[in-house]
Amino acid sequence: MTKSISPEQLDRMLEGKSRPSGSRIIWTLPAIGQRIGVGPDFIRDTLARQEGSPIKEIGGRYYAFEDDLIAFLRK
Repeated sequence: MTKSISPEQLDRMLEGKSRPSGSRIIWTLPAIGQRIGVGPDFIRDTLARQEGSPIKEIGGRYYAFEDDLIAFLRK
């Protein structure tokens, strides 16, 4: 049986550990949308479907690494 964890629990587990770029993870559609100034529907229905999009879904939850998201939008 697999135990699910919340985004907050994962953040606590990963605290102090960073990926090489040092980018933080932004969890949930509203949080990703807030970071770039759009609504969650736009993130899910448009941005996440673009080729090469850094927005990923795992276990029904969306997330993006902040640096990857900003770099993607600058292209």
